[in-house]
Amino acid sequence: MPGAHADADSPRVVGTALVQDEASRQVLLQRYPRREPDPDLAARLAVLLTDSGQRLRWSAAPVEDLSCDNGDVRFRIQVRIPPPCAERSCPVLVFYSSACPRPGYHWRPEFFLREGFIYAEPAVRGTRCWEAWARADDGERRMSAATDLEASSRCLRARFIRDGVTPRLGILGWSYGGAQALMGMTRFAGSYDAGFALAAKTDLGSFLLQAPPELRRARADEYGDPATDADRLRAISPITYVDRVQGPIALMLGARDPKVSLSDADVFVRALQARGQDASLMIIPEHAHLTERPEEVVFEHAHILQFLTAKLGPADTDDHAR
Repeated sequence: MPGAHADADSPRVVGTALVQDEASRQVLLQRYPRREPDPDLAARLAVLLTDSGQRLRWSAAPVEDLSCDNGDVRFRIQVRIPPPCAERSCPVLVFYSSACPRPGYHWRPEFFLREGFIYAEPAVRGTRCWEAWARADDGERRMSAATDLEASSRCLRARFIRDGVTPRLGILGWSYGGAQALMGMTRFAGSYDAGFALAAKTDLGSFLLQAPPELRRARADEYGDPATDADRLRAISPITYVDRVQGPIALMLGARDPKVSLSDADVFVRALQARGQDASLMIIPEHAHLTERPEEVVFEHAHILQFLTAKLGPADTDDHAR
């Protein structure tokens, strides 16, 4: 079952998502309403979550540690492969977060393995594997460190070529990982074939200008100060690269998440749609920054899997939750 996370339902991350104009809040909630996921898929995920790895433990199998080089930087990618995909082509779900990947059972990879995805977690610069590595993408280093996203794609496509067929890659993340997902789909367009971002910032400069002073100060070392680092903030924001996007993108935000801007997400999605891109946004009225209640976990992951299955076409394993 999900465990307590510092950014799930604690007072500092439960409030009201930012908007440029308070009058637009209800307009945005109506424009991007909550939709229920496929009930059969949600039921399968609920079974996996309830099982808690007691019986259904594909994710507990030994992992593969794939080494990936990006110039003079080397990092690892932890890979889990479901049994049906050991010898045939399957899509790869690439999950980014600030946490250092660990082996062993976890309900999230179990969800994706059972639905026919290879599950990969790159330990790129910025992940908390050790202190210096966690800070390796702070401030002015972020532009260079972000190229690890592109390198991860190259390494995974090369690793999972089957009979000359290059696998399709999906990219996913929450919060920090959501920003990584959006940069993978924008600045490094073509590296990933579809992306789903949750609780992600789309325009760091705009977000920081809307954010309260204490949050702005807390993020200064990581991102920059909008008063002095406007060019850098523009360069590390997904909105800057919307004209490069090639694949479908879905965003999900919580209306009670004070760490995101609904207005910025609206601008981002509308800019993509104006170019004819496949882009969508869903705002969940009751969700905050990160969610861990079982019903929230199932809701979010059912939508993610519906989207990625539709866009990437995973192998039919016929093994779902057995």
